Amino acid sequence: MAETKAQAWMITDEDLQELEGLLKELRDRVDKAHDDGRIYMMQQYTTLVATVSSEVRKVRNRFDRESIAAMRRAHKELKLNARGEASDEEE
Repeated sequence: MAETKAQAWMITDEDLQELEGLLKELRDRVDKAHDDGRIYMMQQYTTLVATVSSEVRKVRNRFDRESIAAMRRAHKELKLNARGEASDEEE
């Protein structure tokens, strides 16, 4: 479990884009396998789509959470600076 958390910190925007590209390619392959009547390959691609789409969702959600946390930290810092300036003006 700890190893998974350590790996998550190393994920970059480029990694997410690459995963999303892989997901799109797999979905295209599912469609092509369906059109070609290749039942077994469609099943395999569908399984891969389920796995990759789950990872894409997790990574995207993590990035969103980290982005919101950064905004909250910046807001808190701005408020603290504003309070500091207001108290300096009162003196």
